[in-house]
Amino acid sequence: MITIINPTRLTRQPFFKDLINYLDQQDDVILRQIKAQFPDQPVDKLMEEYIKAGFILRENKRYTLNLPFLESADRVELDQEVFVREDSAVYQELKAKVFQTELRNTTNAAILIEETDFERNAQTLSNYFYKVKHQYPFDGGARESSMLFWEMSILSMLSSI
Repeated sequence: MITIINPTRLTRQPFFKDLINYLDQQDDVILRQIKAQFPDQPVDKLMEEYIKAGFILRENKRYTLNLPFLESADRVELDQEVFVREDSAVYQELKAKVFQTELRNTTNAAILIEETDFERNAQTLSNYFYKVKHQYPFDGGARESSMLFWEMSILSMLSSI
């Protein structure tokens, strides 16, 4: 299965995710097969967008993946869009990486330094604002617990000044 971390507007579409995983499992795919697999989607229009973006290749009426898979977790930057196979060693390396984030408060010059994972699943204030800014979904009750964490973090920042 292919995972997209920090997807863009184009790559976060549910059809895109389904399509790349379908193409990853199939060889020698023609448009008719894709339309049969996804009958409720505007396949022609969306495929053109993905081809134009370089994610899908069309050669001799056949469609294949052209994703820039992450080959090494050494030089990855936080918030970089990444395509990786879940069963790869690179994905395991990526999940183990820890990044430092800073939130600055211009009102009183407070700086909140936190550590997070690459997928930004850690319960941090920085991750909360990141997900809100990019309109990423919250997992389960993560939004509510993030709001509580956020309120506690702000109170902590204010009391330490």
